[in-house]
Amino acid sequence: MRMIDFTVVSPEGTERRRGGADALREAAGATGEDGFVWVEFDSPEPQVLKDALGALGLDRFGTDAVRVVHRRPKVETVDDAALVLIKTVWYIEATRQVETGDLVIYTDGSSLVTVRRGIVDPAAAVRDRLADASFRADGVVAVVHGLFDAVIGQYDGAVEDLADDVADVERAVFSGDRTDRNEEIYFLIREALEFQNAVQPLVPFAHLLRQRRATTPVFKRERFGVLAGHLIRVDAAIETCMSLLTTVLTAHQGQIGAWQNDDMKKISAWAAIAVVPTAIAGIYGMNFKYMPELHWKAGYPLVLLLMAVVCFSLYRGFKRNGWL
Repeated sequence: MRMIDFTVVSPEGTERRRGGADALREAAGATGEDGFVWVEFDSPEPQVLKDALGALGLDRFGTDAVRVVHRRPKVETVDDAALVLIKTVWYIEATRQVETGDLVIYTDGSSLVTVRRGIVDPAAAVRDRLADASFRADGVVAVVHGLFDAVIGQYDGAVEDLADDVADVERAVFSGDRTDRNEEIYFLIREALEFQNAVQPLVPFAHLLRQRRATTPVFKRERFGVLAGHLIRVDAAIETCMSLLTTVLTAHQGQIGAWQNDDMKKISAWAAIAVVPTAIAGIYGMNFKYMPELHWKAGYPLVLLLMAVVCFSLYRGFKRNGWL
C-alpha cells in the first residue's frame, strides 16, 4: 500500500496523519463543512499523487501539470474544482540569475492538494498560520489565499533585486567608461524575460479576480482581488525593467558605433599625417641623377623642416576638428 502524508484541519486544530488512499478518503469525508484535508507533496511519485487526487475527487485534471517540468503558469476549472499552476521565483543577486520553481494547487473548496518543486516553500508560512483558529475558520480559501500571498510576496523581493541590477547596468553604460556591456545587458534581458514568463500568463486571471468574475467559488472572495492587484503591479514592474533594458541596449549599441567611428577618425588622421614624410622620403629615395636639392648645404635640414611643418599643421587641423 502506498502511504500518503496529510493534514486534517478542523476548528479544534490540525492533526498530521499517514495512511493509504482509503484512509485519506475516510478522513476527508469525516471533516464536515468546518474542516478539510490538505495533502502536501514535494516531487511525488506519479502513482502516489494519482491515488491522493482520486481519493479526494480531484483527479479530473490529471497529473501532467506536475510531471512536465517548466510548464507555463495556468488556471483550469471544472465545475467547482480548480487546478492552479503558479511559478515560485527567487533571485540570486551574486550571479544576477532568476530561478523558478512550481507550485501546483488542486482544490474543490473542501479539500486541497499542493505539489511543490524548487527551493522556495510557500506552504511553510501557511502551515504556521494554521495554529490560529480564526485563520482555520476560513477553511481552504484561507490556505489558498495564503499560498498565493506567499508566492507573490517572493515576487516583490525578486523584482526589487532585478530592478537594482538594471539600474546598476544603466549607470555603468552612461558612466563614460568605454567597456562593451552587450553581454551583460543581454543576460539581464534573458533573466527578466524568464521572470516575465513566470508572471504574465496569470495576469488575465488576475483581471478576472479583480472584476469578481471568477467562476470557481474558492476564488470569489474579495481578498483575492487585492492579491490580483498586487500581481498586476509586479507584472508592470517587470515590464518596466524589460523596457529600460531594451532602451539601454539600444543606447549602448549607439555608443559602440560612436566609439568605432572615433577610432576610425583617429586611424585615418594618423595615416594622413604619416603619408607626408613617407611621400617625401619616397621622392628623395628614387636616386635620380639631377636633383638639385641633394647638393644644397641646407637641403637636408630644409626637407626635415618641411616634413615637420606639414605634419604639425595636419595634426593641429585634425585636433581642432575633433579627429584626434
